[in-house]
Amino acid sequence: MLIAVIIIAVLLLAFAGGLYWAYRKTFAPPPRGSSEVVMPPINANKDFRDEIQSRAAQLAAKPCEFLTTRAYDGIVLSARYYHCADGAPLAICFHGYRGSAVRDFSMMGPFLMELGYNVMLVDQRAHWRSGGRTICYGIKERRDALSWVQFANSRFGSGTPIYLFGISLGGATVLMAAGQPMPDNVRAICADCPFNSPKDIICHVSRKIGMSPSWSWPVIWLAARIYGRLDLNETTAADEVRKTKVPILIIHGEGDDFVPPGMSEQAYKANPAMVERHTFPKAGHGLSYMYDTERYRRIVEDFLKKNE
Repeated sequence: MLIAVIIIAVLLLAFAGGLYWAYRKTFAPPPRGSSEVVMPPINANKDFRDEIQSRAAQLAAKPCEFLTTRAYDGIVLSARYYHCADGAPLAICFHGYRGSAVRDFSMMGPFLMELGYNVMLVDQRAHWRSGGRTICYGIKERRDALSWVQFANSRFGSGTPIYLFGISLGGATVLMAAGQPMPDNVRAICADCPFNSPKDIICHVSRKIGMSPSWSWPVIWLAARIYGRLDLNETTAADEVRKTKVPILIIHGEGDDFVPPGMSEQAYKANPAMVERHTFPKAGHGLSYMYDTERYRRIVEDFLKKNE
């Protein structure tokens, strides 16, 4: 009897340890001591790594104000704020999974400043200066986006036009935020290479690394519930976009094998009357701007002008 109890206890401990390992691998923040500027060594970025790192370093060195606000659950959130002009429209930008705002918006941030926007580069929860220990795949980040909108209205006034931008996880964040009640001064949302749901992206990555989603997804879902107090099935980008009253622009690279373009197509098909979608041939994950800078800038500028 005692041996059976010991065996069961060991198995339970091993299961709990496996769940915690899955939680850390999937939801943990960037490693301590990592750089906001240096690109991770992934093949999709190798052709543009030096340019992105150089531009990220320039943006990180540019004078800015560090802002903080509290999320709905009490976590302290942080952002860089670049002021161009009093009364200018505000772009609030959300970076990708284990990314950084100065890196992911190293091109778009300065471009928006050129257009005359004040720019807020948000550290997503569990990243850099923001609190939290769990990356939530847009589920909790979508409410953080609304917290930043509320902060902006208290800081700059509710008459300030606000535009939400996101890339990768940030793109999913702003699309999932789209279904929440937004103040009237939130004029538009722009999402680059967003995924549709945590399940979609986790199952896709599982397949890429040779794991079967039939068992990896239930394990990861349970790990999120136990260790992150997070329900990954709470919503999807398509579900939220279906409810939106805010115009949306989606951009996606056709060569993106990390977040396949079909994922953003689901959000587009959920509400085509409110969503404009453009794809970029051959562009990898988050690299559409680099592959065809002139077209990218023209699409974004035209969309913003239509929604001033």
